[in-house]
Amino acid sequence: MNALQYAENVTEVFVFPDAYLRVKQLLESERADMDEVAEVIQLDPSLASKVLKLANSAIYSLPKKIDTIGKALVVLGAETVYNLVVSSAVISVCEQVTTNAIDMDRFWAQSVHSALIARALGNKVVPRQSEQLYVSGLLHTIGELALCQLDPELAKACEQYSATEKPWQCQRRLLGFTYAELSAALLRLWQLPPSIIEPIALQHQPDKHLRQPAVLLLNISTRLALANIHADLYKQANLLDPFVLEVLGIIEPDLRAALDFCNSEALYLLSVLNPKAGMLY
Repeated sequence: MNALQYAENVTEVFVFPDAYLRVKQLLESERADMDEVAEVIQLDPSLASKVLKLANSAIYSLPKKIDTIGKALVVLGAETVYNLVVSSAVISVCEQVTTNAIDMDRFWAQSVHSALIARALGNKVVPRQSEQLYVSGLLHTIGELALCQLDPELAKACEQYSATEKPWQCQRRLLGFTYAELSAALLRLWQLPPSIIEPIALQHQPDKHLRQPAVLLLNISTRLALANIHADLYKQANLLDPFVLEVLGIIEPDLRAALDFCNSEALYLLSVLNPKAGMLY
């Protein structure tokens, strides 16, 4: 099967929360009513809880705690809350995975580290896109869970990457495509915005998209996260393309600052996104 076929098959298993689709419809409407948006989110207690926990994380550096969805919409704005709903909805889907074929702690760590690093670097290079980059980082390998659900043994084999064969190389050898392609196919079926999907789809092809900073930033962020999690396997210098860093104007202190931000916030974010995850640190 190709990436799209896997994605189509798994949508029959993974059910996206109705609240997400309704929020999406409301926010895309020219007459979007924020009170109605808040009401829809609140009708899904699990979704509302995750949105509030994410909104109150240090990522947003808010001076006061947000205790209602309505207040979140006022303080953070509709776009940010929508991205929080997207993140929370996909997390709900992830909770439907029923196999232990892969290391879920590792999966979540890679997702969270990529998201936080993408946000930090995005704030420096393209501040207006940092929120979308955060979500792209969080979802950049969601396709791994799709494969895990449909073919656990194959997913387990794809996890056996090494110092000499990077994860995406292992995936292409075994599948004929990467998790980036599968993730993008799945997110398109779930009707997520192109601004979130495109960097995911193109993350392994930075040389062909030098005029798309979001693609380059996700490429750097996911690789920096990989080196941060697997320090025993990978060196930062061996994963990051110096030319891509030069194009983005990112220097070593920027990378260190992004890693510091990631390492300081990762544990809280992991506790929100996957409370059952074991601690890797």
